[in-house]
This record gives sequence, C-alpha cells and structure tokens, in this order.
Amino acid sequence: MDIEYIKDNYKFETLTEKHDLSNFECGSDDLNDFIKNDALNQQEDKINITKLIICEEEIIGFVSLLTDTIPLKNIRDENIRLKLKPHYNEDVEKVPKKKPLPAIKIGRFAIDKKYTNNGLGSHILRNVINSIRKLSENDVGLRFIIVEGYASAYNFYAVHNHFSNLKKDDELIKDKLDRIIQQNPEQTFYLYLDLKKS
Repeated sequence: MDIEYIKDNYKFETLTEKHDLSNFECGSDDLNDFIKNDALNQQEDKINITKLIICEEEIIGFVSLLTDTIPLKNIRDENIRLKLKPHYNEDVEKVPKKKPLPAIKIGRFAIDKKYTNNGLGSHILRNVINSIRKLSENDVGLRFIIVEGYASAYNFYAVHNHFSNLKKDDELIKDKLDRIIQQNPEQTFYLYLDLKKS
C-alpha cells in the first residue's frame, strides 16, 4: 500500500478478539509478542487500552495507552519544576522532588516493518499526541506524555518527535547510545513530552 494513501485513510480501532494479528510483524519479538499474546488480556483487566492502526482492513500498527505519572524531579526544565511545585499546596521549598505529575504513557507503539522508515510512524504518533492533548484540554488534567522507548527508537522519539530524555541519562545517551543500540537495541529509556510546550 502507498504510504501517502495510508496517511490519508488509516483509522484507529480498539483491539478485540475478532482482529487477526497473525500477519503483523514489526521486527521486535517483544512488541510482536505483546500484541499477539498480552494486549487483549491487559485490556480486559483495565491495565491499558490498545488501538490498532488499520487501513483497508490491514493492520498497519498499534498503540497501547495507559495512565502513569512522572516524578517532578525528572522534568529537565527547572522553570517548569518551579512553576509546578506550588500546585501541591505545600511549602514550595519542602515539596519532595519526586512528587508525581499526571501523565499518559505510551506503553507500546509499533508499525509493521513493511511501512517503517518513511515518516508514517511520526505521522501516526502526532495524531496520538493530538488526541491526548484534546483529552487534556477537555476531559482530564494531565500535562505530560511519557514513553519507555527502546534505544533503537531513541531518535524517533527525541529527534523526530521532540520528546526529552531524563537528565540522568544525558551522558549515557551522548557517549554510549550507538554502542547500546548495537549491543542491546531493546534497552529502554524514559522520555517525556510536555503538552504545553509541544
């Protein structure tokens, strides 16, 4: 299928037992195993919800979302940390840095390997982000989107889609990311997106 056609015609459908996932292959055993064996059970147990990305009845990818928090101390921008501290209704100087801030977590996100490396993943992710932004503006208070992304997907999230890594990972990413990707591409890094800045 043509990528531009997919961008104009895909839709999101909530995963059900009726969906045939047998042909889906994203190149990651972990993500393939999740969508084929774990996603529906977790959804039924209200752990997360998985939306399939479908075009012309073909499963192009999926995204799994759940609620989470991000500790205040993990926000890179000190101005944002200082601005958010007073919302705890405590003495600003005594607020623990690990106080949790509301977030939505992208638990899993994958595109079938037939359709990767052409901008489709970023296009879909932007729509997911926009949906979460609308939710935050109209239905529930949340400020951040977080993801525990694979090292191999670091550039996808951080460079192409403006997520920030945690400050504690700066040196590791700067000095060792290429080696980590070669040796352990599924090592994870926490990244976040501030909905007020994106």
